[in-house]
Amino acid sequence: MLNFLKNIKLSPEKKFWNYFLNNRKELESFIDSDLTDYTVYNKLTDEIRKFSSLLFAEVTKHSDEKYVLILTPDGKFEGIKDTQKLFDSRPEIDNWIIEKFRQPRDKIHFKYDGLEFPSSDIEIFAELNPEKEKFDLQIFIRNMHFDEQKYQTIAWLYLDNILGEFNSITKIGYVDFFNLEDGKTVKNGITILELRKLIDKEIYKVY
Repeated sequence: MLNFLKNIKLSPEKKFWNYFLNNRKELESFIDSDLTDYTVYNKLTDEIRKFSSLLFAEVTKHSDEKYVLILTPDGKFEGIKDTQKLFDSRPEIDNWIIEKFRQPRDKIHFKYDGLEFPSSDIEIFAELNPEKEKFDLQIFIRNMHFDEQKYQTIAWLYLDNILGEFNSITKIGYVDFFNLEDGKTVKNGITILELRKLIDKEIYKVY
C-alpha cells in the first residue's frame, strides 16, 4: 500500500501547496524578519515557477497579524488562467490569507531602485473604448524625464495596486506615458483612484 501511494503522481498545483505547507513557518519568520536574507522567499519563487513560469508569489502581513500570500501573474494577461487554477486548488491554512491578483488599495507608497514618488505625481487622461470595455490611457508622470524606465515601473506598480491587478490587466487598453513638468497639471486629468471609480461606473455599472 505504501509503495502504491508513493507512485501516485501529484499535480503541479498540489506539489506547490505541499511545499508551501511544509515551509510556511520559515516564510512566517522571513516576513517577521528585517528582510535582509531572501533565501526562503527565493525558494518560494522557484517553487511557484515550477507550477507556471508566468506566476510570482508575494508575501506580506495584514494589520490583523494574519500572513498573506498573493498569487500574481505580474500584470500579464496570459497568466490569469494559471493564477485562477492555483488559487482554486488552495488549502485552508491557519493564520494565512491566500489572494489571487494584487488587490485594490486606496493608499500605498512605492520605492524602486532608489526612486520613490507619491501616486499623486501621476495624472491620467482616460478614454473609454465601449466595444472593448477598456480604457485607453495617457499617463502623465511628474519629472519622468529624469529616468523614464524607473518612473514608468513605479507607475505600473501603482496601477496594479490601486486599480487592482485584475483591472489593470483586463480593463486597461492602450497606454502612453508623458512627462509632466513640475508645477503643471493635466486638464481634465484624474488620479488612479478616480480611474478605479470610473471603471466601476462605466464598465461594471457600479454607482
